[in-house]
Amino acid sequence: MSIEPLIYGLFGLIIGSFLNVCIYRIPLGKSVVFPGSSCPQCGKAIRAYDNIPVLSYIILRGKCRFCGKPISIQYPLVELLTGLSFYFCGRIWYLTSPAFVNTLFLCVVIILVFTDFHHRILPNVLTIPGIIAGVLLSLFQTPSFYSDTLSVRTALSLSENPQSVLPWVGSIFGAVIGGGILLLVGVGYLKLRKKEGLGMGDVKMMAFVGAFLGWRLALLTIFSGAVLGTLISIPFMLSGKMNLQSKLAFGVFLGIGAAFSLFFGLPVLDWYLKFFR
Repeated sequence: MSIEPLIYGLFGLIIGSFLNVCIYRIPLGKSVVFPGSSCPQCGKAIRAYDNIPVLSYIILRGKCRFCGKPISIQYPLVELLTGLSFYFCGRIWYLTSPAFVNTLFLCVVIILVFTDFHHRILPNVLTIPGIIAGVLLSLFQTPSFYSDTLSVRTALSLSENPQSVLPWVGSIFGAVIGGGILLLVGVGYLKLRKKEGLGMGDVKMMAFVGAFLGWRLALLTIFSGAVLGTLISIPFMLSGKMNLQSKLAFGVFLGIGAAFSLFFGLPVLDWYLKFFR
């Protein structure tokens, strides 16, 4: 087995530590650069040797060195998720450009999932630049994510060379479809129920997903996120802890669906489409 993906995964653990900072500070409107990390309970600055991803949490037994109060399990969890994201991207795409593009994508997804879980917000500072980044980086993305946009390119007669414009068209088309579907659902729900069912944050998140993954995987993300959200909700509704008016952090399920679509989406779509051939 090649060692490069493992090294890349270890680097991901370090990035995961930074993602924890983003998850905590972005919703509060604080800088993610200054000041350095500190205990959220006592405010004491965290020393470098206490800031080693995952390992420091284990050594300190999940407690602050200074005040002894518990450290959220979220910190090592985010670091592990990020490390695994880097590892599998490195293993699947062999440290080629799609590996770097997709690790960036997953880093943003992880931040969005946890900020939505805690605060029910999907910050514009992540989703809007994420859409732009998805379009700009589409030339370095896996071509198969956008391949079914060839018919759109042909219909618009944008170029005689399919490869010269396809990634850009695929990314933009994915953003429009991904965000547009949720926008239509949200507007329809508002018209029917006279109350907001989906926030614009979810719409912008799906435009971001579509820009990176194309329209097919964006639709799969919405479908898998909706199915997962429904399965999670049913036990709570049956127990009376939730009702139809309860508001879910849908961005959490969309984020999980996006990761699923990234790694497994194309084989799943190929399997599904076999039934129609």
